[in-house]
Amino acid sequence: MSTSAPAIRRPFNARPVYQGLKRIRLPRPWVHRMLSAAKRATVRDQVQHRATLARSLPVPDGGSVDLDQETASLLFDAEQLPGARETAARCVEVYRDFRASGEAEALLQRNRNKPFLLSVVSGNEFADHPDLLRFAVTRPLLDAASRYLGTVPMVEGMALWWTPPNTTAQSSQAWHIDELAPRQVKVIMNCLEVTSEQGPLHFISAARSEAIRSALGHQRGRIDDARIDDHLEPDDVQCALGPPGSGLIFDSSRCLHFGSRGNERDRLVLTFHYLPLDAPTETRYNLTLDALPAGCADLDDLQRLALGFA
Repeated sequence: MSTSAPAIRRPFNARPVYQGLKRIRLPRPWVHRMLSAAKRATVRDQVQHRATLARSLPVPDGGSVDLDQETASLLFDAEQLPGARETAARCVEVYRDFRASGEAEALLQRNRNKPFLLSVVSGNEFADHPDLLRFAVTRPLLDAASRYLGTVPMVEGMALWWTPPNTTAQSSQAWHIDELAPRQVKVIMNCLEVTSEQGPLHFISAARSEAIRSALGHQRGRIDDARIDDHLEPDDVQCALGPPGSGLIFDSSRCLHFGSRGNERDRLVLTFHYLPLDAPTETRYNLTLDALPAGCADLDDLQRLALGFA
């Protein structure tokens, strides 16, 4: 079932163009500016409206979820987010149904090159899980992302990630930043308890990440531990450990991070990205719903905008 809420006009999907420009190794800042400008030209009124709405949000109090511009990262507890524990429990139900169906082995076979990060649910498949969509636009998180980005963003990508036990150290298991946009806000919520045995996400605050990247001359791609280790200060590296419903909200375009490395037990996290409407490109697990699910009919105006509906 779906509602009759009208979908907003979206800019063109730039991912094919972005991937092509990436292959010929054009400077990433140039690519970002060019594609964002092209998108903004098609939805200028919406961009301005979203910026106005973000400026009207109340200043957070001391107990609110909030991102400052320097660290651009915040570990949160389940108590800080309404419905966090219930959402984590629901994700575990979805995951257990998935394992019981026998689909897990087929997914592993399809992803032999990246068997450490497997999507149980991704992108538009969340239309069948309106309770999880609702959590992706819970106001404490959405408001924090809007204040930080200066615009009411889109929930552009979403996935329920399963990481089985593994011994690899490749791809996103190495230090990196997400290169889709100059700034974005990413949420990673633990659905099962995450300890050091489950390959937790490791991250470095934005300011320290930028200092380390500058010292290394890093522009793009993965960074070996050995290169970073000489530049780390005590307490630079933090981990998103904790019980179901806890997690991390951070700017993954500015904060160096890695995860899913060296798991001894399964890890399950719900992840979603907040990106400006005119962000240079899209995630590979893009969320572009054709209709707003009936289970989301009572969302407020900002929450609807974040899901792409007026």
